[in-house]
Amino acid sequence: MNQAPPSGTPGVSVLMSCYNGGRWLGEAIESVLAQTYADFEFIMVDDGSKDDTLEIIKRYAAKDQRIVVIAKPNTGLGDSLNAGIAKARGAWIARVDQDDLCEPARLERQLAFAREHPEVVLLGSGFVEINEAGEVVAEHRYPRAHRALVSRLERLQAFFPHSSAFYSAGAARRAGGYNKLISRAEDWRFWLELSLQGRIACLPAPLVKIRKHPGQMSLHGSGVRQICDAAAAAVCHLLLKAGRRDPSAARDEAEWGEFREWVGAKVDQYGIPEQRKAWWEARDKFVSSGGGPAGLLRFGASLLASGHALALLRNKFFGSNLPRRLAGEWAARSNTKPGGLI
Repeated sequence: MNQAPPSGTPGVSVLMSCYNGGRWLGEAIESVLAQTYADFEFIMVDDGSKDDTLEIIKRYAAKDQRIVVIAKPNTGLGDSLNAGIAKARGAWIARVDQDDLCEPARLERQLAFAREHPEVVLLGSGFVEINEAGEVVAEHRYPRAHRALVSRLERLQAFFPHSSAFYSAGAARRAGGYNKLISRAEDWRFWLELSLQGRIACLPAPLVKIRKHPGQMSLHGSGVRQICDAAAAAVCHLLLKAGRRDPSAARDEAEWGEFREWVGAKVDQYGIPEQRKAWWEARDKFVSSGGGPAGLLRFGASLLASGHALALLRNKFFGSNLPRRLAGEWAARSNTKPGGLI
């Protein structure tokens, strides 16, 4: 294996949190170890797995001294990533999930861009979507510029995947790491916090392969829990930008619980769960058809039959104004309480 010397400070810390990931973990690890840029440490956090995940990690660690193993009880993704951030020695942190793959030049290309653009604190990339068998389903690209990317976060549009994220370790620590209160969209809140510290950017080239499969956390309940947490994260960000109190800032579980319950009720009120269900049903038809023209036809027919096609396509291309609307409603609601937001 192409290993860098163990002494000195690595240029990059690759960070992976694992939980019961034995099925695809070896392939994911090998895609990191095969990088053309070799001066990295690979921090692997086992979050209390009950399968053979930790044994797989240890086997690779015995062969490659760049691997740093953290074994801990199960406390969730955000807490595990924060443990890795605290341990990281590199100036940059590259995220990758246990079931995803890095293209060989990923680290080399992202590090080169980051060094050429010192104002950037977060860099993503496009990605190739693969299925359980590793077959290509689709390719996804995103805007390159800071303003367009922040707008996508604030308007709940599709964003570059967590596994493509490459961010400043110093900025991550200043932001306080991942907010554990936002359990299904911790990355969404984190990206918005980083956007207030510097610029965010995206390389259009697909530098990672993202595996979509039924076991993913983001797909549970047609992604409704995730969209609720993403909406809550965007509302917190908009409140903060407006000089209001961010309900997630104190990381108080009681305060957050009240706010999160309110956001969830509003998401239900505006019919988001039905829309998300329609989207995932249509998407399943696309994937099961093997993509291509036949898949697109089945996808379109399913959306039209759902009755949500116009709303979903509008949100896809123009985003949702729901977070901005909810930020205004929460601010007005909070102003009626003793010790309101102003």
